[in-house]
Order: sequence, then structure tokens, then C-alpha cells
Amino acid sequence: MIFRNVVVNKSQLRNLISWAFTHYGTARTAVMADKLKDLGFRYATKAGVSISVDDLMVPPSKRSLLEAAEEEILSTEARFKRGEITEVERFQKVIDTWNGTSESLKDEVVAHFKATDPLNSVYMMAFSGARGNISQVRQLVGMRGLMADPQGEIIDLPIKTNFREGLTVTEYIISSYGARKGLVDTALRTADSGYLTRRLVDVSQDVIIREFDCGTTRGIPLRDMTEGAKVLIPIGTRLMGRVVAQDVIHPTTGEIIAPRNTPMDDDLAALIQAAKVKEVMVRSPLTCEAARSVCQHCYGWSLAHAKMVDLGEAVGIIAAQSIGEPGTQLTMRTFHTGGVFTGEVAQQVRSKIDGVVKISRKLKTRPYRTRHGEDALYAETNGLLEIQNPKSKGADPDSAPIEGKHQEIQVTQGSTLYIHEGQKVKLGQLLAEVALGGRTTRTNTEKAVKDVASDLAGEVQFADVVSEQKTDRQGNTTTTASRGGLIWILSGEVYNLPPGAELVVKNGDSIETNGVLAETKLTSVHGGVVRLPEIIPGKATREIEIITASVVLDQATVTVHSSQGRNNYLVHTGEGYREQGTGNREEETEQRSEGSNGENTSPLHPALRLPASSAQTFNLRATPGTKVQNGQVVAELIDDRYRTTTGGFLKFAGVEVQKKGKAKLGYEVVTGGTLLWIPEETHEVNKDISLLIVEDGQFVEAGTEVVKDIFCQTSGVIEVTQKNDILREVVIKPGELLMVDDPEAIMGRDNTFVQPGEELLGTVATELRYIQYIESPEGPALLSRPVVEFAVPSNPDLPSTTSVSQQTGRSIQLRAVQRLPYKDSERVKSVEGVELLRTQLVLEIEQEGEQDHSSSPLAADIELVPDAENPELQRLQLVILESLVIRRDIAADATQGSTQTTLEVEDGLSIVPGSVVARTQILCKEGGIVRGVRKDAEAVRRCLVLRDNDMISISTTTPPKVKKGDLLVEGTEIAPGVLVSESGQVVEVKAGNRLQVTGDSKEESSSLTPHPAQPTPYSITLRVGRPYRVSPGAVLQIEDGDLVQRGDNLVLLVFERAKTGDIIQGLPRIEELLEARKPKEACILCRRPGLVKVVYGDGDEITSITREAYAIKVVESNGVITDYPLGPGQNLMVPDGAHVLAGQPLTDGPSNPHEILEIFFSLGSEDGIYACASHALQKVQSFLVNEVQMVYQSQGIDIADKHIEVIVRQMTNKVRIDDGGDTTMLPGELVELRQVEQVNEAMSITGGAKAQYTPVLLGITKASLNTDSFISAASFQETTRVLTEAAIEGKSDWLRGLKENVIIGRLIPAGTGYNTYEETTTIDDYGTDLGAGVLDEVDDSLDMVLDDRTAKLYSLDTPGLGDGSYGGRRDSKSVLDDDDDDLIADEVSDLVEEEEEEDYEDDDDDDDFDEE
Repeated sequence: MIFRNVVVNKSQLRNLISWAFTHYGTARTAVMADKLKDLGFRYATKAGVSISVDDLMVPPSKRSLLEAAEEEILSTEARFKRGEITEVERFQKVIDTWNGTSESLKDEVVAHFKATDPLNSVYMMAFSGARGNISQVRQLVGMRGLMADPQGEIIDLPIKTNFREGLTVTEYIISSYGARKGLVDTALRTADSGYLTRRLVDVSQDVIIREFDCGTTRGIPLRDMTEGAKVLIPIGTRLMGRVVAQDVIHPTTGEIIAPRNTPMDDDLAALIQAAKVKEVMVRSPLTCEAARSVCQHCYGWSLAHAKMVDLGEAVGIIAAQSIGEPGTQLTMRTFHTGGVFTGEVAQQVRSKIDGVVKISRKLKTRPYRTRHGEDALYAETNGLLEIQNPKSKGADPDSAPIEGKHQEIQVTQGSTLYIHEGQKVKLGQLLAEVALGGRTTRTNTEKAVKDVASDLAGEVQFADVVSEQKTDRQGNTTTTASRGGLIWILSGEVYNLPPGAELVVKNGDSIETNGVLAETKLTSVHGGVVRLPEIIPGKATREIEIITASVVLDQATVTVHSSQGRNNYLVHTGEGYREQGTGNREEETEQRSEGSNGENTSPLHPALRLPASSAQTFNLRATPGTKVQNGQVVAELIDDRYRTTTGGFLKFAGVEVQKKGKAKLGYEVVTGGTLLWIPEETHEVNKDISLLIVEDGQFVEAGTEVVKDIFCQTSGVIEVTQKNDILREVVIKPGELLMVDDPEAIMGRDNTFVQPGEELLGTVATELRYIQYIESPEGPALLSRPVVEFAVPSNPDLPSTTSVSQQTGRSIQLRAVQRLPYKDSERVKSVEGVELLRTQLVLEIEQEGEQDHSSSPLAADIELVPDAENPELQRLQLVILESLVIRRDIAADATQGSTQTTLEVEDGLSIVPGSVVARTQILCKEGGIVRGVRKDAEAVRRCLVLRDNDMISISTTTPPKVKKGDLLVEGTEIAPGVLVSESGQVVEVKAGNRLQVTGDSKEESSSLTPHPAQPTPYSITLRVGRPYRVSPGAVLQIEDGDLVQRGDNLVLLVFERAKTGDIIQGLPRIEELLEARKPKEACILCRRPGLVKVVYGDGDEITSITREAYAIKVVESNGVITDYPLGPGQNLMVPDGAHVLAGQPLTDGPSNPHEILEIFFSLGSEDGIYACASHALQKVQSFLVNEVQMVYQSQGIDIADKHIEVIVRQMTNKVRIDDGGDTTMLPGELVELRQVEQVNEAMSITGGAKAQYTPVLLGITKASLNTDSFISAASFQETTRVLTEAAIEGKSDWLRGLKENVIIGRLIPAGTGYNTYEETTTIDDYGTDLGAGVLDEVDDSLDMVLDDRTAKLYSLDTPGLGDGSYGGRRDSKSVLDDDDDDLIADEVSDLVEEEEEEDYEDDDDDDDFDEE
């Protein structure tokens, strides 16, 4: 009986059960577990553990911890305000401070529970592993800590309360981000994880244990799985359930601990770990040589019952489920913590004694600014740091040094030292952060940027910042700070000036409150008479109209016809037709009445007389009261001369139109001529063809019904257009039909004109006709069609009217234009008639010169005015206006002053071009001195007023140490004992009442104070400012001397932040690995071994940190040099001069597995291509297994390596043929490596050329689609593609996996269905004989279609077959030679017979071996 005297918490319970299971089997364990359950429930009932609010005990030290953190943060803020650290460094520091506080508070919580109440129910639950864990308890009684915002950035405001105390509103809202994200993530994760499991099952479903021992001698090395110096999985745990491939030898005694082929149990594994064996070769599914499966020895234990795995176990599916199931527990989100918590990367070393620092010579350091903005030293090499106690020096050399008087610290490369040579340190002072050796020196960093916005408005002044401009290929210039320094914002009130404003003040003027800073003018471009519309209350803007020219058509009367609610305006021109322009109105204002008293004899009124033409009527196209743009149609002549009766076909004869006309407006006629119109009547039908009553080419009379319910209006020949049995259109072409005997002869006359007097087919034409060839029902014929001619004059018979306004010299014109709506040879499909030519009056305003965009385009208003002599008549007046908009005044806001607008004109005033119509003044909010107006700038956009409250004055009795223009940071001493309370710039220094000019005040003060008894008062005036620290390389968004508003961006700080672990964690990373995708920011791998030489860019000597390595050269032993250029954001991981191996990462980031494979394959091997491919594949396999393990380990999930190995084996067992040699394989084909090797061995025997190939790594989806079984692949994805390809290639499916068999409805060849493969009756030595996998040869008939039923039919499960195979004696009559041949297809039986003969021979061989 074993007595265990330990506290049994959750992990102990697990160990207990597993121990019982391995030693006493399932039944005993079940009984024990049952008893444990009873025990637990019994005591739980007795204890009555409950939880109440009082059980949540908040540690009393919480307040002091928070206060300490607050204090540290206040000091950080102060440093930031003083410009000692940048925004980024402040952020990092705050986050690290709070993280540290949160951690120490967590420890306090545990300590407090332990000390005060170890039986506290919350504590018991969390630590016994019953429910909850420390991080949840921390949120209940510690502090919740920092939260991330939706972008994954950490919010620098922590949640200081816990759930016991309750959250404030702000904290509650910050928390809710994370909470919502968690829920959404979980929902998305389940789907992702399920799909991953499905792909895994698909790729590995046909991996079944089919053999006892494949007999391979290969194996894989197993050692501790580490990350940096941290052991993730010790070797003992990894060995569990494996089979040893080579004898394990004790490293010290040399005895064999475990011989080859021993399965590992717990005890043996513990023994090996205790013996400190570093590496054990074990057998693994990766190296198993069984054809198409894994053998029992390579797989090892079935972890379900701690015994060797059974034959026929479907280990592939078990592996897939083991990897897929924890998928849901993996986090999908990646957290960008702002910087890794120091505990993970570096270990803090504090001094144990008081003493003096001594740094050894070998330790090379360089000055370095930590991410919190502190100055420190960065160790470039490994070395030693000593702290010596000076007191112990004097002791005599013989006596041993007193313990504790001396401290040595091993410093590794990449550590940070916070002290310098010869510095005195106190006990407990932080000396260094020592980087843990190994992989973590590869600090994964990424470039990030942070905006810094100004907190106050004012003027920018650079101090020590050296800016440098770079132009990239696109020609964008960025200004970066080549040297860091301070950017000062000196306060003042900044005004944004509206566009076009002109400053009325200049630098140095002083201005009163509400004084005028600047003004904008509203000017008229063209000049004219002012018309002020009445103000509409409540409208934001008001318009001013300026009339430039006006025309009255005083001979035309306007009548209004209302039809259907719309007004139609008709203009009738009478016998004469006169108009007038507004002349110079200066001396004519009293005559302003319309029509100017009918005096048109004044020289100012050009009356344009028109020749009296016949009265014409126009239709007014533009409604009165609307604006008409330049070039718009005003009226159109009502004219029936160019109207046709039907649709038709238009040809131009001599008519020329403007090229650039738009079809919508019509084409303007340039030269007159004749329009030839060939009428035809077109009915667009779009109905079924069955409704057609007439046929194509038939001659019909007017009034015939051509289509159901459609009658033609003219006589003529029918032409029918149809498409897909739909009747599109019916055309009736009027004309005379002339029958033709010889169609060939007259084909040339098709589509031509016949002139009058010309002969055609024996008749002389009397008028112009158009000829077309048609096929009528009676036979071929020519159709002679009538042509209507319309004469078009070159100039319209309406004259144009022009009026010139003398004052502006501007002309306004109504030009008559003829427009054709159709192009030459255009068919007009219509039944009704159309208008062929329109005569229109177009408004044309002559504009002088180029128009600037700011001026409003000229438009004419059409107005109806009553006639002066006869008020009944209405005349048409065209007015050219320029309308100007005046904005409403605005009140002052943060960035602008208030405005005040005054009008400079009144109604009816005549003004010259360029006059000012209105002025808007921008007023100053508070009085002060104007500053910051740039001299050189073309337009001033901003100006600054320095107010009194932007200054502070400090008085002191002692002489000040500062002079005018100095920039002082808050806390600087300006005179002995006097500190400045705010940062700023010294504006003036006064001594007594005199201004002090120089900085040295010694002599002056003596001269000023003859009586030393009375100290002189000094006053110093400071302009308040605020410094911002800028790190080198930041992008500047302002220039020295710019004016900024509050909230404007000053700089973009570029910084590197540590990525936490691997930036892609969790499911996405696993998917990336298993799908063998190329990682986004892959690292550079070394292609061949050699020595590293780093090529640095040229940084300036001062800022040696910014020197960036931009390339690596690797020098091989034979002198070959390989170059590796570094991309942006790739950080070196190897020191200069180090020796690197092939496949070693040179920069940080995840490795690309395809590249690993290619590198190791290209290294070559003297053992031939197979060894080389196997070696390369093995490298990739171990890489993938380790990487997948890492992701799961980081989440605290344990998965046995063998599961991952089974999956990885399926991904890496194919090669791509490059050259088939003499084999039957084609280039580009994907074949299993073992299969190619078998074929190549055969080739080497026959002397043929071997196949050349490259190993490939397939992702799980690709691998699933590339399996031998097309049924399985088709049931997975892309079904049609897979099945089509299988059909084309004539593939056969051997039904070896599980899916295929399920799909066609047979027993699956695994588990209890496995006996179709092995004969259970003759298992005794038949199994061992066939261990080499004879039955598993590729074309094995027994694999093919046998299930239990068929086997019974052929009595294959009787011992007969087995017996026959023993002595090698062949039965006189084969099992299959019976008379029931009809049961089985001939081919199959042939196959089976051949096969069996082979089997028997093989078996004989086996027996011989046994005897030997």
C-alpha cells in the first residue's frame, strides 16, 4: 500500500489518477475515482463552503501600492511636461508602471489570503483548482488593470478598482470593450476551429496502424523543448509512450538504460531524465517506413490506455481530433501590449551591497536610451560587472575576502545597465536588466508610430532639432528629425484667417480687444447697376445683384397660353423690331423708368433695327424669371416648313454641320444646301412573330392591317426585322416596284439615287428617286422610292440682334441658329412626322479675356416688363447680372475671431468694375501684441496675438542667470534659490526699472546698487510655453516658426515596440503552419554556413544608435560570399563575426517552412538524392512540430508530439518530379517519396535513368486534395474538379482510407473492421511472417474489394488459405478455381491468382529466413 502525504489539489489529483491507471488498470482506477468523488462530496457537504461578499478580502496594502504607482506616474508626467521624455516613452512607462503594480498587487492578494484566512472559500476554490484561477481572483479583490481599446492598443488609464469595490462609469465603459470583444471572438473561434478539425481529419483519415514493425533504423532526436532559457516541456514528458530507436546510454556510467525498441513508461522516462540524458533517438511516425501507414513501433503507446497501440487503430483521426479540439481554447486575438513586461524578457538585478561599480574591460557598452527615456548603457558583448566594497580593500591578501563584500554579475549581450563605471551604489539599487540568453535576445520588434498633438495654441520654435528633408520616388517630401531635441510651442492666441483676408496689422503692433485684425473685400468683376433684393429673414446669406447690360425686345409682344397647368409663352414679332441697351447710367439715373420714356434717339441707346420680315411666332423655351446661361436656347421659331408626315431616311446634299455638335442639342448648320428625305413608316412592334399578318417584301395598300391591331398609313413594300422569333419592327417603304429578271446586273444600283431624266429599266424618271433592291414574294425587284427635298439656307432668315453696353463694352446678342436633330444617313424610326430643322435664338454674352474661377459666371435673367406706352402689352427684357453672396457674420470661436460685415453700396448705384461691394472685418477677441506674421509667405493664413495672460513675470532680489530669449523648462533655477514655475521663453529681464541687456549681471548690479544694504528688485517676464521632446527619426509635420492651433499634429514619433511573443498567436498561427503558408514578415534564413559580416549604413557619429544595418554578408569556409539585404523592419539577430549554420534565422520573425526545405535540399548530400530529400524533409518536420507545440504551449495546452507528427507526416510525404528519366512518371507530378524511391531502385537494377525530384511541403488542404483516393478528395472540397480529373486520368480508388469506405457503404478498414486485412484465425505466426507488409503492396488484390461478405463467399476466412501458405505446398485446386466462377469477374480472379502465386513465393522466402 502506498501512502501519499501531500495536499491533493487539481494537478495532484491528475497525477494520482494517472498513476492508478498505469499501475492498476481501468477497473481499479474507476473504483478509486468513484471513492474519491464520494469523499469529495461528503466533505463538501460537511464544510458547506459558500461564497459571500465578505469572503472577497481586499488586501489593505492596495492603497499604498496604488499611491506609489500614482506618484511614479505623476513624476513621469512631470518629466514629459518638462520635455525630458517623448510621448511614446511616457506611454511605455505608464503602462509598465501599471502592469508592475497589478502584478505586485496580485502577489499581495495571495499573500493576504494565506496569512489571514487560508480556509477562505474564494482562496480554496481558486487554488484547489475547483473553479476560477488567480487572474479572476485578482479582478475580484485586486485591481482589474489595463484594458485594450478596440484597435488593440492599450489604454493608459488603468482600472484601479476591482469588482468588490465596484467600477466607476469610465472604468465600466473601458471594460465593456474587452468584454464584447471576448464574446465576439468566442463566437468566431468555434467556426474557425471546427473547420480546422475538418481539414485535419481529411488529411489524416487514412493513417491506420497496419503493421507491427517496419524495421526502420531511423529516428528523430528528442530533447527538452525550450524557449530561451525556459524549459517548456522536459524530456521526460516528451519521451512518454515512445519507442526508443537507439540504445539509451547513461552519460556518466555508460550503461544501457533502455535498449532499442523499448517502449517508454513513466518510470523509465523519469529515470532517463534523472540521468540527465540530453538527447534520445526515438522512433516516430515521421520516419516510419511502412507503406501507406504507420507501424506499431513507430507510433508507440496509444495514449488512451498506456499500452502499445493496437493494429487497426485509426491513429490519423485521433491525431486530427487531438489537435483540433483545443483550437477553441486558443485565442484568436493578438494583444499588442505596449512593450513586453520586463519580467518576461529581462531579469532585474539589484545590488546586494553598498559599493562602487567596476565594469570589466571586455564588456563593450554603448550609451542607450531605454524605452522609458532613461539613459543607460547597452551591453554589446557578454561580460562581467563587479561591485566592490571599498572597505574590504585593506584586508591582507592572505585572508579570504569577507563574504558579501563583493558582488559579481554576469551580463549577457543585449542587457541594459543602469549604472556607469565608478558609480557608488546603495543596497537594493537597480543595477541592470540582464537579458536571458538564448532565443529571447531576438526581441521581436515592429515599427509603430504615434501622433503628438499640441496642447496649446501658439508659435513653434525648434530647440536642437535638426530637420532633414527626404523625397521619395513619388516626389512626396517628408521632413524628419535627423537629431532629436525639443519642439517648443510658445503660447499666444492664433487666429485662422478666412481665404482672401488681408491683415491690417503688422508684426509688433499692439491691438485692442475687438480691434480689427484683418478684412476681406467682396468686389464686383464687371461693374454695373446695383440691385438689392429685400432681405429674407432667417436666411443665412443675402445676395447683391449687379446689372451689367440689359436688352428689351420692344417690337415683340409676349402672350401667355396656359395648357394643362403649364404656361406657354409665345413671342410674336411685329413689323419692326427694336431694342435698347442700358448705356452709361451715371448721368442718366433720373431716366431709370423702363423703356426710358420711349426716347430711343439718345446716342446712348443703340437701337438695332431689324428689317421688317413677315410676322413670326417664337415659342419661349426659357421661362421668365429664370437665369439663362451663356449659349442656352432662349426661343425657338414655330415653323411648319420642315415637318415631315412620317419617319424616314435622311441624306444631306451640300449641307454641312458643325463637327462638335451634341446629338441632344442637334447639329448646327454651317453651310446651307438640300436635305433629301426618303419617307418610310416604321412600326416598332416587339411582339411574337405569330402576330404578323403580311410577309417580308410584300406590297401593301394604305390601311392594310400589317400586324394584329396595327394598320399602315401609306402604301408600300413591307420589310420585317425579327430576332429569336420576336417581331422587332415592321417598315413600310412607299414607292413603285419594278420586277427584275437578272438580279446580278442591277445589284450595283442598290441604294443609289436616280436623277430626273435618267433612265432606269426602261422608264425615265421625272423626279429624284431612291432605288433599293428587294426580294419580293413575286421575285427580285427594284423599289423606286420618292424623295422629298427641303432647301436649307446658309443663314437663317431671322437676323441676329446685338446690343453693346458702352460703359463696359460688353455685348449681349441673340443669335439665330439653325439646328438639325439628325445626322447624315440617319434612319428616323417613327410613324408620325418629325421636325427636320429647328431655328433657335441662342443667347451669347461676350466675356472679356480669360475668366477667373472666383468670379461668378455671367448669366442673363429673362424678365417680362410691361410696355411703357401700352401697359397691356408685355415685352421681353434680357438682363445680364452678376450676383454676389454676402455671408452672415459669425461669432468668435476657438480658432477664429468674430466678423463684422458692412455694405459699401446702395440700391440703384452704378459702380465701375472692381469696386468693393462689401467689407468683412475680422475682430480680435483679446487685446495684445501681433506676432508670427511671415514676411515671405504669399498669403497669410494665420496670425498670433500675444495676450497678457500668455506672460508671467517673476520677481527676484538676486541677479538672474538667464538672458532674453532663453528657453526655460519648469523647475529651472533662474536665480539662486528661485525656480521657475512654468516652462517658457524669457521675453525680458528688468533690473530695477532698467532693462538688462547682457546675461552677466555682476558689474551692472554693482554699479546699480551703490548701497549694498538695499537689494535691487529684478523682474523677469516669461512667455508661457510647452516643450515636446522629439526622438531622432520622427516625422515633423510643422516647421520652425509655424503657428499651430490647439490639437494640431506636431510630429509623428516613430518607435519600435516589442511584439509580445509571436505576433501571430493562436489559431491563425496554427492555421498558417498547417496550411504551410508563407508568413507575412518572414525572417531571412542563412543559405549556407559561414561567418557573419554586418554592413552598417552611415549614421552620424553622435547618434550611433540610429546606425542601421542594411545588409549581411556571410563568408563561407571556401571564401564564397553571400549577400543578404535587410528589408525595413527586419532586425538582426546575429552579432557581427558570429558563425552561422545553414537554415539559421539571421533576422527576427517567423521562418518560412518552404524556404527551410529548399535550403536543406539544395545543400546536397553525398548519399544521393533520397538521403538529401529525407534530411530536408526531416528538418521541416521538426520545425513544424516545434512551432505548433509552441503555440499550444503558450496557451498552456499539452498535446503529445506524436499527434502533430502524424499530421506533419501527411504534409511532407510527397515530392514533385522534375525529370521522369526512364520511369513512367511525368514532370510536375506529385508522387510519394517512398514510391519514387522504389521505382528508382528498380531503375538502378535495370540500368535506366532515374527520376529527378524535389521534395515539397503541402498544406493540409492541398494534401487532402492530393490523396490517392479520389472519393475522399471529392468529398472534401472542389468536388467537380476532383471527379473530373479522376475521370480524365482514369484513376482507380483502392478504398484504403475510412472516408472512401463510408461513402460507398462498406465496413471501415479500422478498429473491428480491420480483420478484413489480417486473417484472425491464423494470427499466431502468419502475422509475424507478413510483418514486412506483403499484403500491403500497392496492387494487392485483397485490398481491393474484399469485405466480410465476399470473403465468406470465397471462404477466404477459412484456415485453408493460411494452411496452404505454410510448407510452401500449393493446393492442387485453388480456392478460387471452384465452379462458381460466375460469382466473380474473370479479370478479378486472374488478378487474384497472379497475386496469390506471388504471395506463396514470398512466404517461402520468409520461411527460409526464419530457419536461418
